[in-house]
Amino acid sequence: MIGLTVIAGAAVFGWVNGQAAVSENAYGQSAGGVSNFLREHFTPVTTTFSGPGGAACSGTPVVCTVAYVWIFNNGQLAFTLSSLQVQSAVGSASPLNVIYTSAGYTAYNSGGTALVCPGTPGFSFAGTNPVPTGTLSTASYHVTIPTSCSGVNSMVDGQSYVITMTGVYGNVVSFQVTVNG
Repeated sequence: MIGLTVIAGAAVFGWVNGQAAVSENAYGQSAGGVSNFLREHFTPVTTTFSGPGGAACSGTPVVCTVAYVWIFNNGQLAFTLSSLQVQSAVGSASPLNVIYTSAGYTAYNSGGTALVCPGTPGFSFAGTNPVPTGTLSTASYHVTIPTSCSGVNSMVDGQSYVITMTGVYGNVVSFQVTVNG
């Protein structure tokens, strides 16, 4: 009887000890994620617009197909962009909603349905990526509106758009700009 009790006790101790290790690991990862979220801070500095390849915005109405966003990293760790969304401001005459990642984009029509579009333009960044702490990006993140996608509008000169940037640790910065092509 004593032998069975000792074996059962050892088995229970081993199981409880294993569960405690799993819980401790999960708590540590959660606390680390929150710490990085609190240390990630970035601020958009300026935004400019152009046509394809840096050409002037053109057409009637004047439309721009490329947005450049410069950021300042004022956090305590290097900044990496996770996603960037360009969306028409409320009441815009030409709805636009495109969400970019480094791998590609998802475009939505005015009804909110995801569109299947050719090509995979994501955001790109020329310079040091991730952006070091306390650094204005030497080159901007830039995105190209997918003009070959039916139902996606370009950025129209004089209209307002909301740009939402999400960092890799979950911080979100949204700001509104008016296209001045």
